[in-house]
Amino acid sequence: MRNRAAKTLAPGLALGLALVLCGCSGESAPPTTTATSPTAPVLQPGSPGEPNASLSGSAALPSAKGKVLEADVRFMQDMIVHHAQAIVMVSLVQDRLGDSQVRALAARISDEQRPEIDAMAKWLKANGKSVPPQAANPESAGGTAHDHGAMPGMASQAQLAKLAEVSGKEADRLWLTLMTAHHEGALAMVVQQHRDGTDDVVSQLGDEIHVTQSVQIGYMREMLDRLA
Repeated sequence: MRNRAAKTLAPGLALGLALVLCGCSGESAPPTTTATSPTAPVLQPGSPGEPNASLSGSAALPSAKGKVLEADVRFMQDMIVHHAQAIVMVSLVQDRLGDSQVRALAARISDEQRPEIDAMAKWLKANGKSVPPQAANPESAGGTAHDHGAMPGMASQAQLAKLAEVSGKEADRLWLTLMTAHHEGALAMVVQQHRDGTDDVVSQLGDEIHVTQSVQIGYMREMLDRLA
């Protein structure tokens, strides 16, 4: 996996991603440049330890964005479905969780993943790709009961049914166990996107998911140890 998935991301990344995606439209806009003419120089920052470069002519003009790869599209579509099930897993049991720290983490996960679903849906629309129905309604067509065997970490129908029945410490432990596996599945999806995809916006979102959910996995394992 790329090194950037292990880096600590700037706190404003999610906001920056949302702002970038909010400005997208269904049609590709023509590339723009800060150069006032083909001969006007443009300053290109150099790599660390290297000098800046002054570009002019055709070198200073931005190239047209290439066609998005299927790996990037599939990641965004699948992660919408994956996030939707996480929201459903919270809604199924939130009122019956017994531990205050578990309840707080559950609420945080649901609050974080809803805006990410919206951002992924906007990216798909901007690139002319289909958006899974879970983007509008997490419980639709698989948010609670679809066989996503190829998608890592997804809870089964039987596991979701059990989650809807338990309460107190049993609910705490089951939810933490299922959500830990769910997060681990999301990390595997990010690794796959970094291996096969190329889109910067998709990769940045994957980086944020990887960092956030890795930290949350640690929290959930600590809670499981405490509640054992």
